[in-house]
Order: sequence, then C-alpha cells, then structure tokens
Amino acid sequence: MDDIATAIGDAIAGVFDHPVIAVLGRLIAAYVVLVWLAAALWAFVDVRRRTTNPLAPYGSAALVILASPLLFPFALVVHRVLRPDEFVSDRKLSMLRDEALELEAARPRCPDCHRVVEDDWILCPACRRALAHRCHACGRPVGLDWPVCAWCAAELERGSGLRELRRA
Repeated sequence: MDDIATAIGDAIAGVFDHPVIAVLGRLIAAYVVLVWLAAALWAFVDVRRRTTNPLAPYGSAALVILASPLLFPFALVVHRVLRPDEFVSDRKLSMLRDEALELEAARPRCPDCHRVVEDDWILCPACRRALAHRCHACGRPVGLDWPVCAWCAAELERGSGLRELRRA
C-alpha cells in the first residue's frame, strides 16, 4: 500500500516539476492575487461613492484584503449586502430636484390661466388678466387690492388700477 501511495506522490511531483506546469501554476496564482486586490480596490471605490463616511471605504477594502485570496468572494457578498443602496451623487441630485420643484411651485401664477408670471407684471401675457397696476406716485407695480403703495407709502385709490388698465 505504501508503494502505491509513493508511486502516486512521485507521479504528482513529476507533473508539477514540469516547467510548463510550474509556470502555469504561478500564472494562475498571480491572477488570483490580482483579482483579489482588484476586488479590494472595487470595494473601496464603491463604498466611497455610496457614503460620506471617510472610514467606511477603508473598512470595506480591509474586509476584502483580510479575507485572503481564497475567501474574498464571501467578503464581496458581505460587502454587497451591507453597502448603501444609492450613490451620494444620486441623493444630492434628488435633493436638488426636489428644491427646484419647490421653487417652481412657489413662483407666482396667474389666477385665471395658472401660467407663471413675474412679480412686476401688470397683465398676464397669456390671458390678459389684470395682475397689478402702477402707483401714481412712484410708478412701481402694486397689487390691485392694496390700499397703500408698499414702496412710497402713497395712498392708492380703490379701482384706479382697473381704470388705468382699461385705458391702456
């Protein structure tokens, strides 16, 4: 029995002693180490894009490196489970989009046609509804229902704005 085991061991050693097999074995080992380190780099970059915590990318890369070249696929699975779902840039873009929508909703609109109008417009250009009139003292636009000009404190006549608009 020992003779058979010795013969098998010698045959296996003879295969690995062959120069082509030895070079191929070294290439495979180098490839595995390269993929292992590339996975650590990927984990680092992935977490850095998904969180603002400055230590999390280093911890994720350390997890992959400490898992060794044989167990790093399991470390990548743990990384995929624990990492945040969305990128920091996507969260910022979503916040900017929400702010832009809030600003758009807060813009003044024509009471009749609901189109966006400017604060200093006298008429709505779409439906020609009266939005304001000019103060007779300072010439600035004032609301149709204002009793006094907010800029110069001049008393405003009720209905004078509508008469001015009809004349125009």
